Formats: sequence, structure tokens, C-alpha cells
Amino acid sequence: MNDLHVSKLTSKNRLKQVEEQFRSWELADGKSLVSRTAKGTRFVTISREYGCAGFRIGDTLTEVLNSDLPPGQPKWTVYDRKLVDEVCHCHSLSRVLVESLDEQRKYPFSDYITGLFTGEPSTIQIFKKCAESIFQLASNGRVILIGRASALITSKLTGGLHVRIIASLEWRVKQVAAFENISRLEDARKLVEKMDKERGKYAKDFLGKNLKDPAHYDLIFNQQTLGVEGIVQLILQAMAVKQSSTGQTALR
Repeated sequence: MNDLHVSKLTSKNRLKQVEEQFRSWELADGKSLVSRTAKGTRFVTISREYGCAGFRIGDTLTEVLNSDLPPGQPKWTVYDRKLVDEVCHCHSLSRVLVESLDEQRKYPFSDYITGLFTGEPSTIQIFKKCAESIFQLASNGRVILIGRASALITSKLTGGLHVRIIASLEWRVKQVAAFENISRLEDARKLVEKMDKERGKYAKDFLGKNLKDPAHYDLIFNQQTLGVEGIVQLILQAMAVKQSSTGQTALR
């Protein structure tokens, strides 16, 4: 099975999970899991090189974590593109503006001038709104955050496990070529290199940090050798190890 393929969870199912989790938080009188479990908040961030299966890993991990939760407990939920929806909803931002953050590499002065004449928030302001939503989701707990430099944004928040998924360039090129129906490997290689560069610039431009720096992560997995299922099992083991070593109360 192609590891790049999106898991069986459809967009509709993802949205349903998000809605259910928000209802659970609302029933808790707006109190986050942080306040109710001291330092027992648990969340996972997944950073990945382009062509690695961040979505499948997140979905599979979520299914396992939710399999033995008591009834009525907030479920683990994956936030990827739905995170963009949440940012737009909470802060009344245009989807186009939020999604175009990767391309908007303006100089600060021109960015400021553009905001004055258009009334649109600057790219820095948009990023801050995104970061605020990511931090709040992680604070509430039981979330798996994919991409958007989530590991860097939540690095000071306790109870998180930060994961980076990598694989060789050649392997990722073949995965992308198969998934995107690209006939020429050279074209697939250009796409992979372009996307890797854009993701790196996002972290560099807005946070001043190198997304590839291993110091930002608790674990770095090679999907080419471990596969999705292997990575999920290792993440679960790492969560248990980190849980016992810090003396935190498990949310699972």
C-alpha cells in the first residue's frame, strides 16, 4: 500500500471529530484539560518531509488512542487542514490569506503599507493568529497537530511529544510521483524539493528557526524503513515512556 495515500478518514469524518471534541470542551465549562489534570496535558505534533505520510500516521495514532477511552471523555483529534478552518472561524480571516502564508514572503515595510491600504492583516499578524490557535488547541489537549511548525510553536508547553518524519529523497520522489500521477520522476523531484523549501522558509521567516534541526523533536522516524504502523507503535511506546518518566497522569 502506498504510504502517501490519505487514510480512510474522509474530510467529513475529520470535521465530525473536530466538532465532537469542541462540544466536549464546552461541556467542561470551557476549562482546558491543563487546568483539570495539572501537567497531564498530552498532545503530539508531527512534522514531516514532503512525501511522508503525516496524515496517515496521525489518523492511525488517533484511532488507537481513542479505542479505549471511557465514554464521555474528549477524544483525540487530528488537526491538519482543519486547523486552517479553525483559524479562519475564530479570527474571521480569509481562507485565502491564511493558506497563502507560505507564499507571502514580503518585506516588513511593504507588508505594513499593504495592510494600511487594503485593510487586510499583515502576514505577521496572520501567523500570530495561527500560532495562537495552535497553542490553544495543544493546551486543551488530546490533539495531534500536523505541520504549520507546531512543534516550534508549542515547544514551551508541557506534556507534548514532538515527532519528525523523514525518508530519503529518492523514496519520497517515487511516493509523490505515484500519488500525484506524475509520469516523469524529474518533475516529481522538483515538486518535492519545492515543497520542502517552502516548509523550511515558513519556520525560518516567521520563527527564525530551522525546521530540520533535530533539537526541536523528541523523535525522528524514517518512514522508508519503519512504515506507518511501525512509527505509530513507536510513538505509543514513547508516550508511555515519557508519561512514566515525568510522573504525569495519562489521558489515554
